[in-house]
Amino acid sequence: MSQIQAAIMTGPGQIDVRSYPKPQIGDDEVLLKIERTGICGSDKHMFAGHMALPFPVIPGHELVGTIEEMGPAAADSLAIVGGPVAVGDRVTTTPSSRACGRCYYCLHMPQRPTLCSNRFVYGFVSADLAPIPRGGFAEYLHLTGHSWLFKIPDDLPSERAVLTEPAAVATRAVERALGPGIPHIGEGLGLDKSVLVLGAGPIGQLVVAVLSHIGTDLIIAGDLSAARLELARTMGAHQVLAMGEGSPEQRQLALQDMTAGVGADIVIETAGVPVAFKESLDLVRRGGIVVEVGHFTDPGGVEIHPHIVCFKDLDIRGMWAYPSMQFKTALSFLRRTTAPLDRFITHRLPLSDIREGLDITGGEEAMKVVVEPGN
Repeated sequence: MSQIQAAIMTGPGQIDVRSYPKPQIGDDEVLLKIERTGICGSDKHMFAGHMALPFPVIPGHELVGTIEEMGPAAADSLAIVGGPVAVGDRVTTTPSSRACGRCYYCLHMPQRPTLCSNRFVYGFVSADLAPIPRGGFAEYLHLTGHSWLFKIPDDLPSERAVLTEPAAVATRAVERALGPGIPHIGEGLGLDKSVLVLGAGPIGQLVVAVLSHIGTDLIIAGDLSAARLELARTMGAHQVLAMGEGSPEQRQLALQDMTAGVGADIVIETAGVPVAFKESLDLVRRGGIVVEVGHFTDPGGVEIHPHIVCFKDLDIRGMWAYPSMQFKTALSFLRRTTAPLDRFITHRLPLSDIREGLDITGGEEAMKVVVEPGN
Protein backbone atom coordinates (compact mmCIF):
# COMPACT_ATOMS: atom_id res chain seq x y z
CA MET A 1 0.00 0.00 0.00
CA SER A 2 1.40 3.40 -0.98
CA GLN A 3 2.27 5.95 1.70
CA ILE A 4 1.27 9.60 2.05
CA GLN A 5 2.52 12.44 4.22
CA ALA A 6 0.46 14.27 6.85
CA ALA A 7 1.26 16.66 9.69
CA ILE A 8 -0.03 15.36 13.00
CA MET A 9 -0.34 17.48 16.14
CA THR A 10 0.03 15.20 19.14
CA GLY A 11 -0.45 17.95 21.69
CA PRO A 12 0.07 21.69 22.19
CA GLY A 13 3.38 22.73 20.66
CA GLN A 14 3.96 19.27 19.17
CA ILE A 15 3.61 18.66 15.44
CA ASP A 16 5.45 16.29 13.10
CA VAL A 17 5.11 15.13 9.51
CA ARG A 18 4.56 11.37 9.37
CA SER A 19 3.78 8.70 6.79
CA TYR A 20 0.40 6.98 6.64
CA PRO A 21 -1.18 4.45 4.30
CA LYS A 22 -3.04 6.13 1.46
CA PRO A 23 -6.75 6.10 2.44
CA GLN A 24 -9.11 3.59 0.86
CA ILE A 25 -12.53 5.12 0.18
CA GLY A 26 -15.96 3.57 0.48
CA ASP A 27 -18.72 3.63 -2.12
CA ASP A 28 -20.12 6.96 -0.89
CA GLU A 29 -16.79 8.66 -0.18
CA VAL A 30 -14.23 10.86 -1.92
CA LEU A 31 -10.46 11.13 -1.85
CA LEU A 32 -9.09 14.62 -2.40
CA LYS A 33 -5.53 15.35 -3.43
CA ILE A 34 -4.71 18.51 -1.51
CA GLU A 35 -3.33 21.34 -3.60
CA ARG A 36 -2.98 23.94 -0.85
CA THR A 37 -4.25 24.64 2.65
CA GLY A 38 -4.24 27.95 4.50
CA ILE A 39 -3.13 28.18 8.12
CA CYS A 40 -6.00 29.58 10.18
CA GLY A 41 -5.71 31.49 13.41
CA SER A 42 -7.52 28.58 15.07
CA ASP A 43 -4.69 26.26 13.96
CA LYS A 44 -2.31 28.61 15.75
CA HIS A 45 -4.51 28.61 18.87
CA MET A 46 -4.71 24.82 18.69
CA PHE A 47 -0.92 24.68 18.60
CA ALA A 48 -0.76 27.05 21.58
CA GLY A 49 -3.10 24.86 23.65
CA HIS A 50 -6.10 27.21 23.62
CA MET A 51 -8.55 24.50 22.53
CA ALA A 52 -9.84 21.38 24.26
CA LEU A 53 -9.20 18.89 21.47
CA PRO A 54 -9.04 15.09 21.24
CA PHE A 55 -5.35 14.93 20.35
CA PRO A 56 -3.78 13.66 18.16
CA VAL A 57 -5.22 15.82 15.37
CA ILE A 58 -4.28 16.39 11.75
CA PRO A 59 -5.17 20.11 11.46
CA GLY A 60 -6.05 22.20 8.43
CA HIS A 61 -9.47 23.20 7.09
CA GLU A 62 -8.88 26.05 4.58
CA LEU A 63 -8.21 23.87 1.57
CA VAL A 64 -8.38 23.44 -2.17
CA GLY A 65 -8.03 20.00 -3.71
CA THR A 66 -8.61 17.87 -6.76
CA ILE A 67 -10.90 14.85 -6.73
CA GLU A 68 -8.63 11.83 -7.17
CA GLU A 69 -11.13 9.08 -6.41
CA MET A 70 -14.91 9.16 -6.11
CA GLY A 71 -17.02 6.24 -4.96
CA PRO A 72 -19.92 5.12 -7.19
CA ALA A 73 -22.54 6.29 -4.67
CA ALA A 74 -20.75 9.50 -3.61
CA ALA A 75 -22.79 11.81 -5.83
CA ASP A 76 -25.98 10.67 -4.06
CA SER A 77 -24.52 10.99 -0.57
CA LEU A 78 -22.60 14.27 -0.74
CA ALA A 79 -24.05 17.79 -0.72
CA ILE A 80 -22.61 19.12 -3.99
CA VAL A 81 -22.87 22.79 -4.93
CA GLY A 82 -21.79 24.42 -8.20
CA GLY A 83 -22.64 21.66 -10.66
CA PRO A 84 -21.81 17.97 -11.04
CA VAL A 85 -18.29 16.95 -10.05
CA ALA A 86 -16.01 14.22 -11.33
CA VAL A 87 -12.49 12.93 -10.92
CA GLY A 88 -10.06 15.73 -11.79
CA ASP A 89 -12.30 18.61 -10.72
CA ARG A 90 -11.03 21.29 -8.35
CA VAL A 91 -13.19 21.54 -5.22
CA THR A 92 -13.23 22.80 -1.70
CA THR A 93 -15.13 21.47 1.29
CA THR A 94 -16.56 22.99 4.43
CA PRO A 95 -14.82 21.90 7.62
CA SER A 96 -18.04 20.55 9.15
CA SER A 97 -19.97 17.55 7.95
CA ARG A 98 -23.68 17.88 7.23
CA ALA A 99 -25.95 18.45 10.20
CA CYS A 100 -27.50 15.28 11.61
CA GLY A 101 -31.11 16.47 11.35
CA ARG A 102 -32.04 14.69 14.59
CA CYS A 103 -30.59 16.57 17.56
CA TYR A 104 -32.36 19.34 19.49
CA TYR A 105 -30.68 22.14 17.52
CA CYS A 106 -31.31 20.59 14.10
CA LEU A 107 -34.99 20.13 14.94
CA HIS A 108 -35.59 23.47 16.64
CA MET A 109 -33.00 25.75 14.98
CA PRO A 110 -32.35 24.33 11.50
CA GLN A 111 -31.25 27.76 10.34
CA ARG A 112 -28.14 27.38 12.53
CA PRO A 113 -26.61 24.07 11.43
CA THR A 114 -23.29 24.84 13.15
CA LEU A 115 -25.02 24.21 16.48
CA CYS A 116 -25.68 20.54 15.56
CA SER A 117 -24.64 18.32 18.47
CA ASN A 118 -23.43 15.49 16.26
CA ARG A 119 -21.38 17.12 13.53
CA PHE A 120 -17.66 16.57 13.20
CA VAL A 121 -15.19 19.04 11.79
CA TYR A 122 -12.31 18.30 9.44
CA GLY A 123 -9.04 19.52 10.92
CA PHE A 124 -10.36 19.14 14.49
CA VAL A 125 -11.43 15.48 14.70
CA SER A 126 -9.19 12.94 16.43
CA ALA A 127 -6.66 11.27 14.16
CA ASP A 128 -7.24 8.08 16.15
CA LEU A 129 -10.56 7.73 14.32
CA ALA A 130 -9.86 5.84 11.09
CA PRO A 131 -9.73 6.48 8.23
CA ILE A 132 -7.23 9.33 8.12
CA PRO A 133 -6.24 11.98 7.20
CA ARG A 134 -9.24 14.07 8.21
CA GLY A 135 -7.38 17.39 7.96
CA GLY A 136 -5.88 19.56 5.25
CA PHE A 137 -2.24 19.53 6.36
CA ALA A 138 -1.74 16.36 4.37
CA GLU A 139 -1.22 15.21 0.81
CA TYR A 140 -4.72 13.69 0.74
CA LEU A 141 -8.00 14.18 2.57
CA HIS A 142 -10.53 11.40 3.13
CA LEU A 143 -14.09 12.75 2.85
CA THR A 144 -17.06 10.90 4.30
CA GLY A 145 -20.34 10.56 2.47
CA HIS A 146 -21.99 13.25 4.61
CA SER A 147 -19.65 16.03 3.52
CA TRP A 148 -20.07 19.11 1.37
CA LEU A 149 -18.31 19.69 -1.94
CA PHE A 150 -18.18 23.07 -3.67
CA LYS A 151 -16.98 23.03 -7.25
CA ILE A 152 -14.50 25.83 -7.85
CA PRO A 153 -15.42 27.95 -10.90
CA ASP A 154 -12.99 27.72 -13.80
CA ASP A 155 -12.34 31.47 -13.68
CA LEU A 156 -11.34 31.43 -9.99
CA PRO A 157 -7.64 30.58 -9.56
CA SER A 158 -6.62 28.36 -6.66
CA GLU A 159 -4.61 31.26 -5.21
CA ARG A 160 -7.95 32.91 -4.43
CA ALA A 161 -10.02 29.77 -3.92
CA VAL A 162 -7.87 28.77 -0.94
CA LEU A 163 -9.38 31.82 0.80
CA THR A 164 -12.92 30.40 0.56
CA GLU A 165 -13.15 29.35 4.20
CA PRO A 166 -11.91 32.63 5.73
CA ALA A 167 -14.06 34.51 3.20
CA ALA A 168 -17.04 32.51 4.48
CA VAL A 169 -16.23 33.73 8.00
CA ALA A 170 -15.94 37.31 6.75
CA THR A 171 -19.15 37.32 4.73
CA ARG A 172 -21.12 35.80 7.60
CA ALA A 173 -19.67 38.37 10.02
CA VAL A 174 -21.02 41.13 7.81
CA GLU A 175 -24.35 39.37 7.38
CA ARG A 176 -24.68 39.06 11.17
CA ALA A 177 -24.74 42.87 11.23
CA LEU A 178 -27.32 43.20 8.48
CA GLY A 179 -30.57 42.36 10.12
CA PRO A 180 -33.08 42.45 11.39
CA GLY A 181 -33.29 46.03 10.22
CA ILE A 182 -35.99 48.71 10.13
CA PRO A 183 -35.01 50.94 7.18
CA HIS A 184 -36.68 54.22 8.25
CA ILE A 185 -35.29 53.86 11.78
CA GLY A 186 -31.91 52.65 10.64
CA GLU A 187 -31.30 49.48 12.60
CA GLY A 188 -28.76 47.00 11.29
CA LEU A 189 -26.11 47.48 8.64
CA GLY A 190 -27.26 49.48 5.66
CA LEU A 191 -26.77 52.71 3.77
CA ASP A 192 -25.09 55.63 5.53
CA LYS A 193 -23.55 53.46 8.28
CA SER A 194 -20.13 53.35 9.91
CA VAL A 195 -18.41 50.06 10.74
CA LEU A 196 -15.28 49.65 12.85
CA VAL A 197 -13.39 46.40 12.21
CA LEU A 198 -11.21 45.69 15.24
CA GLY A 199 -8.29 43.52 14.19
CA ALA A 200 -6.64 43.75 10.77
CA GLY A 201 -5.43 40.17 10.54
CA PRO A 202 -6.62 37.83 7.77
CA ILE A 203 -10.28 37.76 8.84
CA GLY A 204 -10.37 41.48 9.57
CA GLN A 205 -8.86 42.30 6.17
CA LEU A 206 -11.47 40.15 4.44
CA VAL A 207 -14.27 41.73 6.50
CA VAL A 208 -13.05 45.14 5.32
CA ALA A 209 -13.02 43.87 1.72
CA VAL A 210 -16.56 42.47 2.06
CA LEU A 211 -17.84 45.74 3.55
CA SER A 212 -16.26 47.60 0.65
CA HIS A 213 -17.74 45.07 -1.79
CA ILE A 214 -21.28 45.84 -0.61
CA GLY A 215 -20.72 49.61 -0.58
CA THR A 216 -20.55 50.42 3.14
CA ASP A 217 -20.45 54.18 3.64
CA LEU A 218 -17.66 54.41 6.24
CA ILE A 219 -15.24 51.56 7.00
CA ILE A 220 -12.71 52.03 9.80
CA ALA A 221 -9.98 49.49 10.53
CA GLY A 222 -8.38 49.27 13.96
CA ASP A 223 -5.15 47.44 14.78
CA LEU A 224 -1.83 47.75 16.60
CA SER A 225 0.19 47.30 13.39
CA ALA A 226 0.75 50.24 11.07
CA ALA A 227 1.58 47.85 8.21
CA ARG A 228 -1.69 45.97 8.64
CA LEU A 229 -3.64 49.22 8.76
CA GLU A 230 -2.00 50.28 5.51
CA LEU A 231 -3.04 46.97 3.93
CA ALA A 232 -6.56 47.52 5.25
CA ARG A 233 -6.68 50.81 3.34
CA THR A 234 -5.95 48.93 0.11
CA MET A 235 -8.71 46.46 1.01
CA GLY A 236 -11.22 49.29 1.25
CA ALA A 237 -10.93 50.95 4.67
CA HIS A 238 -11.68 54.68 4.53
CA GLN A 239 -10.13 55.47 7.92
CA VAL A 240 -7.84 53.70 10.37
CA LEU A 241 -7.58 53.72 14.15
CA ALA A 242 -4.17 52.98 15.69
CA MET A 243 -5.09 50.85 18.70
CA GLY A 244 -1.63 51.10 20.23
CA GLU A 245 -1.61 54.88 20.42
CA GLY A 246 -2.92 56.90 23.34
CA SER A 247 -5.33 55.80 26.05
CA PRO A 248 -8.66 54.02 25.46
CA GLU A 249 -10.39 57.35 26.12
CA GLN A 250 -8.24 59.07 23.49
CA ARG A 251 -9.04 56.34 20.95
CA GLN A 252 -12.71 56.73 21.74
CA LEU A 253 -12.50 60.47 21.06
CA ALA A 254 -10.58 59.84 17.83
CA LEU A 255 -13.32 57.47 16.65
CA GLN A 256 -16.03 59.93 17.62
CA ASP A 257 -14.33 62.53 15.44
CA MET A 258 -14.84 60.16 12.50
CA THR A 259 -18.45 59.30 13.35
CA ALA A 260 -20.43 62.47 14.06
CA GLY A 261 -19.42 62.41 17.70
CA VAL A 262 -21.18 59.18 18.71
CA GLY A 263 -18.98 56.18 17.85
CA ALA A 264 -19.32 53.45 15.26
CA ASP A 265 -22.78 52.17 14.34
CA ILE A 266 -21.34 48.65 14.24
CA VAL A 267 -18.14 47.13 15.62
CA ILE A 268 -16.97 43.77 14.25
CA GLU A 269 -14.33 42.25 16.54
CA THR A 270 -11.99 39.89 14.68
CA ALA A 271 -8.78 40.10 16.71
CA GLY A 272 -9.59 37.28 19.10
CA VAL A 273 -8.00 39.21 21.97
CA PRO A 274 -10.19 39.57 25.08
CA VAL A 275 -9.36 43.25 25.59
CA ALA A 276 -10.52 43.93 22.02
CA PHE A 277 -14.01 42.73 22.93
CA LYS A 278 -14.00 45.02 25.96
CA GLU A 279 -12.96 47.95 23.79
CA SER A 280 -15.67 47.05 21.25
CA LEU A 281 -18.27 47.86 23.89
CA ASP A 282 -16.62 51.23 24.51
CA LEU A 283 -16.26 52.19 20.86
CA VAL A 284 -19.71 51.29 19.54
CA ARG A 285 -22.34 54.01 19.77
CA ARG A 286 -25.43 53.76 21.98
CA GLY A 287 -28.02 51.56 20.30
CA GLY A 288 -25.33 49.99 18.14
CA ILE A 289 -24.31 46.43 17.29
CA VAL A 290 -21.21 44.46 18.29
CA VAL A 291 -20.48 41.33 16.24
CA GLU A 292 -18.04 39.02 18.04
CA VAL A 293 -16.08 36.90 15.55
CA GLY A 294 -12.59 36.52 16.96
CA HIS A 295 -13.11 34.18 19.91
CA PHE A 296 -13.59 30.82 18.22
CA THR A 297 -11.01 29.59 20.72
CA ASP A 298 -10.61 30.59 24.37
CA PRO A 299 -7.51 32.73 25.02
CA GLY A 300 -8.88 33.87 28.38
CA GLY A 301 -11.12 36.60 29.72
CA VAL A 302 -11.22 40.26 30.57
CA GLU A 303 -13.15 42.33 33.09
CA ILE A 304 -16.13 44.16 31.64
CA HIS A 305 -18.92 46.18 33.20
CA PRO A 306 -22.32 44.77 32.18
CA HIS A 307 -23.80 48.18 32.92
CA ILE A 308 -22.38 49.48 29.63
CA VAL A 309 -24.43 46.89 27.71
CA CYS A 310 -27.60 48.15 29.39
CA PHE A 311 -26.69 51.84 29.28
CA LYS A 312 -25.92 51.67 25.57
CA ASP A 313 -28.89 49.37 24.80
CA LEU A 314 -26.51 47.22 22.74
CA ASP A 315 -27.09 44.25 20.49
CA ILE A 316 -24.20 41.77 20.86
CA ARG A 317 -24.20 39.08 18.22
CA GLY A 318 -21.94 36.07 18.55
CA MET A 319 -20.84 33.94 15.63
CA TRP A 320 -19.98 30.26 15.63
CA ALA A 321 -18.57 29.62 12.15
CA TYR A 322 -21.19 29.76 9.36
CA PRO A 323 -23.81 27.67 7.56
CA SER A 324 -22.12 25.49 4.94
CA MET A 325 -23.90 27.30 2.10
CA GLN A 326 -21.88 30.35 3.12
CA PHE A 327 -19.17 28.88 0.88
CA LYS A 328 -21.34 29.72 -2.14
CA THR A 329 -21.44 33.35 -0.97
CA ALA A 330 -17.69 33.30 -0.32
CA LEU A 331 -16.88 31.94 -3.79
CA SER A 332 -19.06 34.62 -5.38
CA PHE A 333 -17.26 37.30 -3.38
CA LEU A 334 -13.81 35.95 -4.30
CA ARG A 335 -14.73 35.93 -8.00
CA ARG A 336 -16.05 39.50 -8.06
CA THR A 337 -14.19 41.52 -5.46
CA THR A 338 -11.74 44.15 -6.68
CA ALA A 339 -9.71 43.94 -3.44
CA PRO A 340 -6.02 43.24 -4.11
CA LEU A 341 -6.07 39.69 -2.79
CA ASP A 342 -2.80 38.97 -4.60
CA ARG A 343 -1.16 40.78 -1.65
CA PHE A 344 -3.00 38.67 0.87
CA ILE A 345 -0.99 35.43 0.74
CA THR A 346 2.43 36.37 2.06
CA HIS A 347 4.03 32.93 2.58
CA ARG A 348 3.86 29.61 0.71
CA LEU A 349 5.53 26.65 2.38
CA PRO A 350 5.90 22.90 1.80
CA LEU A 351 4.27 20.52 4.26
CA SER A 352 7.67 19.77 5.79
CA ASP A 353 7.81 23.39 7.04
CA ILE A 354 4.45 23.29 8.84
CA ARG A 355 6.02 24.17 12.21
CA GLU A 356 7.61 27.29 10.71
CA GLY A 357 4.27 28.19 9.16
CA LEU A 358 2.53 27.97 12.54
CA ASP A 359 5.29 29.97 14.19
CA ILE A 360 5.05 32.90 11.76
CA THR A 361 1.24 32.94 11.53
CA GLY A 362 -0.03 36.03 13.31
CA GLY A 363 3.33 37.78 13.14
CA GLU A 364 3.99 41.23 11.77
CA GLU A 365 5.37 39.97 8.45
CA ALA A 366 2.75 37.29 7.77
CA MET A 367 -0.82 37.77 6.61
CA LYS A 368 -2.01 34.46 5.19
CA VAL A 369 0.39 31.50 5.24
CA VAL A 370 -0.43 28.69 2.83
CA VAL A 371 0.91 25.14 2.95
CA GLU A 372 1.36 23.36 -0.39
CA PRO A 373 1.66 19.63 0.38
CA GLY A 374 2.64 18.73 -3.16
CA ASN A 375 5.80 20.89 -3.03
